[in-house]
Amino acid sequence: MLDANRPIASKAPETAGTTARYHVLVRWTHWLMAVCFLFMWASGYWMRNQMPSDSPAQETLYDLHKSVGVTLIALLAIRLCARWLSQVPELPSAIHQSERRLALMGHMGLYVLILFGLVTGWALTDFGGHGVSWFGVAMPQVFPVREQLFGLTLDPLASTIHAWITYGLLALVAVHVLAVVKHWRRDRIDLLPRIALRKNERKP
Repeated sequence: MLDANRPIASKAPETAGTTARYHVLVRWTHWLMAVCFLFMWASGYWMRNQMPSDSPAQETLYDLHKSVGVTLIALLAIRLCARWLSQVPELPSAIHQSERRLALMGHMGLYVLILFGLVTGWALTDFGGHGVSWFGVAMPQVFPVREQLFGLTLDPLASTIHAWITYGLLALVAVHVLAVVKHWRRDRIDLLPRIALRKNERKP
């Protein structure tokens, strides 16, 4: 029998609260970085697997890939500063403590993989003597032009490490998205308003 005093669960997902939102810079850099990384994954795969080596088209896409990578470094710096200086909104109380810990570990993992992915990409370019540029503007050379280190050929080694890191980042992003979907579909908790660009006002 149904308890008449027991409230019926709402079928609509609960939002994370009207004030529980990230700082505007965190929200904007989140979505800009998401778009940039979609391009980076697609262009990286296309260059490695679908284009003739050293072709003009590959070189053009490679230059664009590097430019977007430099843009991501700037966006990451802005996002980290904004998150450090602003208050991070609390997760809804309905989310279990173990899931809170997993969310924190997941976010830290995303930042670490993003940083290492960008650093290894820059190193790969410098080791090969190609140089990093941002839409035609030359960037400082951070790593020396070098073919070998301790008997290891750096170009293929750095390329392999860079690929593993970036595909690992893609896998972690997929887990991140699935977690948001899980909270929305199963737990009836809508986390998207925390990171949405615009605030959706509810009509009374």
